[in-house]
Amino acid sequence: MTQSNTEAFVSGKPFAKIADQTETHTLSYHSSRGWSAPFPKVDSDKTLVLVFAACEFCTDQGPLLEIQNAYPNSTVVGCGTRGQVFEGDLQTESISVGIIRFRSTTIKTGFAAVEHFDQSRQAGVCLAEAIADKHLSGVLLFADGLLTEATDLVRGIQDVLPSNIPIAGGMASDHRMEHTWVYRDGQPVNGMACAIGLVGEKVELACATGGGWKMIGEERTATRTSHKTIFEIDGRPALDVYKEHIGQEAIAGLPQSVIRFPIALKMDLHEVVRDVMSFDEETGAIHLAGDAPQGITIQFMTTTPEEILDGVDEAVDRILMQTLGIKDDSLCVCISCSGRGEILAEQTSEEPRLLQELLGEDIKQVGMYAYGEISTTTSGYPQIHNQTMTIAIIRER
Repeated sequence: MTQSNTEAFVSGKPFAKIADQTETHTLSYHSSRGWSAPFPKVDSDKTLVLVFAACEFCTDQGPLLEIQNAYPNSTVVGCGTRGQVFEGDLQTESISVGIIRFRSTTIKTGFAAVEHFDQSRQAGVCLAEAIADKHLSGVLLFADGLLTEATDLVRGIQDVLPSNIPIAGGMASDHRMEHTWVYRDGQPVNGMACAIGLVGEKVELACATGGGWKMIGEERTATRTSHKTIFEIDGRPALDVYKEHIGQEAIAGLPQSVIRFPIALKMDLHEVVRDVMSFDEETGAIHLAGDAPQGITIQFMTTTPEEILDGVDEAVDRILMQTLGIKDDSLCVCISCSGRGEILAEQTSEEPRLLQELLGEDIKQVGMYAYGEISTTTSGYPQIHNQTMTIAIIRER
């Protein structure tokens, strides 16, 4: 298990002039067009640079090195993703970069190796210990989407940090579930998790999720589970109960049709969506994308592309209830589930565009499509989500 220094690396080069106001910038890179704009001259120890890049840039690292060289004194972090969000556009084969230079906020980072699912909780503990501070106001979290058990990672962080610290982030993704990476010290590294702590009394991280799903059937009880697998629902084989609810047309389309029928876990004050990843006809077990505690109340779900887009409105409404105002020096980080793209298909690009319309074009926006979204919920506890859009707003008051 490894972790970084808790402070951003400082080279011998001079910092940029101390900012008298918060600055936010965005830019993107595409191999056929180059950079959308020159690099803003905001390098400092109070500058956070978020990088969301197509996975092919793990071999074509030139543009990533350009970012690192442009901001040697800043905290530069991010991950690989199958889709990049940039100012209301959905892009592929590109790099989306969001930059925020704070006035007074301190940025702390932690890295931890995650080479196997079983290491995830301890990795979360290491990350939390690296960024712990009595003035910690929020955490951004990114991790390898193929090797990390996200639920355990978040639990490890909760073992150390106070429960009232908001956490937002996502799991690095690719197109084939073969290779994902987290950006560390100018290099894309697989088997890695990263936490960014925002420290100060004026910085705010507000986050919220939206789904756009509707419930079908009655509430049920997961009577026998183990980690990510539900074996029995109400004492019967889970798959039998699942098939009774999703309908004959969906059954005929299995296993591809499961993407449109996830399962809601009913927590104390909120619901968490779990994708159905696969099932076992012989045992009747259903395998989910995240854990399902034994005895938890569940309900089946479905949606349409139009309803999925309604989830963007849900997320925006929830985040506007949390923050006193989203100013034009705020940075919006959008993290949506890859599965939503499979349902939306050619309408996928409407999701970030709608988000920009709802927040206003003056709010800088970057983001990614992930294997799972991490967000603090309305009940105050961070969870790993599937099939949602998570919005994180970063600003200084």
